Amino acid sequence: MKRIYVLAPLALVLAVASGVVQAGPPVDVTFKNNGAESAFYHAEGRNGMSTQMNARPTPLAEIKAGEFARYRVQSNISPDTNYAVVMYRIGSKVCKFSTTYFKNFQSGVRVPKWTKNAIAEGGARCDVKITSVNFSTNAWAVEFSMK
Repeated sequence: MKRIYVLAPLALVLAVASGVVQAGPPVDVTFKNNGAESAFYHAEGRNGMSTQMNARPTPLAEIKAGEFARYRVQSNISPDTNYAVVMYRIGSKVCKFSTTYFKNFQSGVRVPKWTKNAIAEGGARCDVKITSVNFSTNAWAVEFSMK
C-alpha cells in the first residue's frame, strides 16, 4: 500500500509537468477601440495578471483608434472554469471588462454558465457581448468595445 501513496504524488507531478492537467475552455477575446485616440491595455490585480499570462498572443499594449486586437485566454485552474479580466484606458476614460465560464451545480447537475461584465469610468462607453458559444466544448468568444 505504501507504494501507491508514494507513486500517486509522483504521477501527479508527472501529469502536471507533461501538460496532462486539463484546462478550462478557451475564450477568444476581441477588443475594439471605437474611440478617437489609442487605447492602452493594463493588467490590473491578480486576475488581470493571470489573464495576461494565460493569453496567446500576449495582449497588445496599444490599440490605435478604429483598430482591434484578438487573443485567446485559457486558464489551467480547472477544466470547469476560465476567465478573462482586462482593463483598457483612453486618456482619462477606463473600461474594466470581464467574462467567466464555470459549471454551476443545480439540482445535482453541473450546468455551464457564461458571464460578461463591463465597468465604465471617466465618461467611457464600454460594451461587452458574448458573440459565440460552442456547447460541445464550452469554448466561447467575447467582444469588448470602448469609446
